[in-house]
Amino acid sequence: MGFIRSNSVIANAVERGLAVALLLDVRAGAKAMSGAGVPISVALRVLLHPAQRRTNDWVHE
Repeated sequence: MGFIRSNSVIANAVERGLAVALLLDVRAGAKAMSGAGVPISVALRVLLHPAQRRTNDWVHE
């Protein structure tokens, strides 16, 4: 079972951070997530290990 986000504010911040990372770079995505209150351990896991993302996380195709 994967990580369950505790609320929609964090979930939305992760989504925005993923978008920033894909449009700019991983560092910018991590900074966006961290600034929005996402724990850095979660931000790095989501950004650096795409296979561990939730199935409904934003992806660039």
